[in-house]
Amino acid sequence: MRVLILADGRKKEGGNNEIINHLINALDGHKLLIKYINSEKYLPGYLPRKWKDLFRIFYLAKLSDADFSEFDIIITLQPDSHCIRHRNHIIYFQHHIKQYYDLFWQSFKQRKGIRKKMVYLLLMVICRVADSIYLTPNLKRSSVIVNSQTVGKRLKKYNRISNFSIIHPGCDIVEPVSQARSATMYDLRKKNGRFFILAFSRLNVIQKGINVIIKTAYIMPNYDFVIAGPYDTTIESIDSQTLPSNVQLIIKEFSNKEKAELFSNCDVFLAPYIDEDFGITPLEANAYGKPVVYCDDSGEIVVLQKHKDTGFMCRRIPQEIAKGIEYCIKNREYMKTLCIDNASKYKWNKFETSFRTYINKLKIQEQRG
Repeated sequence: MRVLILADGRKKEGGNNEIINHLINALDGHKLLIKYINSEKYLPGYLPRKWKDLFRIFYLAKLSDADFSEFDIIITLQPDSHCIRHRNHIIYFQHHIKQYYDLFWQSFKQRKGIRKKMVYLLLMVICRVADSIYLTPNLKRSSVIVNSQTVGKRLKKYNRISNFSIIHPGCDIVEPVSQARSATMYDLRKKNGRFFILAFSRLNVIQKGINVIIKTAYIMPNYDFVIAGPYDTTIESIDSQTLPSNVQLIIKEFSNKEKAELFSNCDVFLAPYIDEDFGITPLEANAYGKPVVYCDDSGEIVVLQKHKDTGFMCRRIPQEIAKGIEYCIKNREYMKTLCIDNASKYKWNKFETSFRTYINKLKIQEQRG
């Protein structure tokens, strides 16, 4: 069978490259092509590119009419590409468009000034209208897979889609990096026995709870906090000059070695995310034997972690997060094995086997039909 894996142009978002690599393994034996959408191709030539978000309806309209009929199966990985029409369209839902839904008020309040608030409100309306015209109807014609129970609940709530399968992404067990001084550009050794608290994610200030992490660092001056991850535009709202002295902010793309160093050296991992669709980084922390502090509104993380065994669930206030950190520090040896066992439930070979089985069933149905 000829299979196309199609992702939006944001190659580094949502762990797409990792997902694609394991889809390739799962689909071994099929004629496979990987493509990323070039949004410029699907925008009318007469529209100013700097305002392309205002023309989302035009963009999705052209994208939904794109012809991929030469393929027997098409698999799409991100919200924009889900509007493409195909007789055998598999939608793998990693993220719902939650920034305009559950996270609307948090994002709206973050905008300073009436003008920015009005522009954001306009874009939200355009997005909702465009999605209702081109995305939701196509979901009902496609084979839908979600990566978590949380995404499934969003589809039921916002799109009235209840016919879907759940296939979790994976998290392989890793070899810890020595806690001795390494040759990388960061000195992550414990200073005078101080504990090292890590937050690693795409640096979205509101969604990833970076604002509350910084407030927590203020009331825990004897702990060292590292907030690290790829750049996000919202991080510009953080003034690095006013960060507490026990916080190190590292903004960059991390190699696997650099990422392994961070996870290996930390004592506790912070994931006070808001309404997370899955949350692979807490599981990655578990794979290194590290407990996770998360919040009761952290979405799927509440399902993936076990309170006081693999982590600590708390309310979204600095005092409660501090209490969670102290609990995990005190019980880290007891929690270490439980964390590793938890991560082992979500290995990539399980993802590949589940996807392979799904494709084979679809192939049989195609032959019968």
